[in-house]
Amino acid sequence: MQILGTDNDISPIAAKTIADLELDEKMYKPDFEITEKFQGFSKELVRISLLGLGVYGFLIKLGTEEKGTAQKFLMALQQHKFLAGTGVAAFALCAGCALFHGYETARCLAYQLIIARYLNRLEGDRWSPQDKDRFRDVIKEKQRCQKGVVKVGTVLLFTATTSLVVGAVLVAVCSVLVLFRG
Repeated sequence: MQILGTDNDISPIAAKTIADLELDEKMYKPDFEITEKFQGFSKELVRISLLGLGVYGFLIKLGTEEKGTAQKFLMALQQHKFLAGTGVAAFALCAGCALFHGYETARCLAYQLIIARYLNRLEGDRWSPQDKDRFRDVIKEKQRCQKGVVKVGTVLLFTATTSLVVGAVLVAVCSVLVLFRG
């Protein structure tokens, strides 16, 4: 897999003028808005998963801080350590996938801007027909790369969301077991 930023990905074919790099706002603004919303959702997934990890920390603190009847809290948590461990792992997986998804949305936007710039170069007569054929090849390659990034992003978002749900269910179960069976 090629990483964006290597092999002169920004402009595989150098621009002749600044006009080759300019884009009309209506060509890229919707992409920025969509990217911003996806990144906002990813940030919320991270925030909520970290909050869930904090709940596990609270349960452990509750079990270790007080003596006497509170020892029952710790014992209940130890008896269900598989559930607690799986819940922690689910929240950690959610946070990791959501962070990586945010990165992938930025990569997808970068590919979209490259594609838009080359589509812009196809208009007008500043470039020869041979150059325009090369531009079409660059566009196809960047679209192929972008499609791969979108697939990875989709899997990451699904995994993060599913992990968050699993983590939330397990933190609820562990909380009930610790607080009401303690």
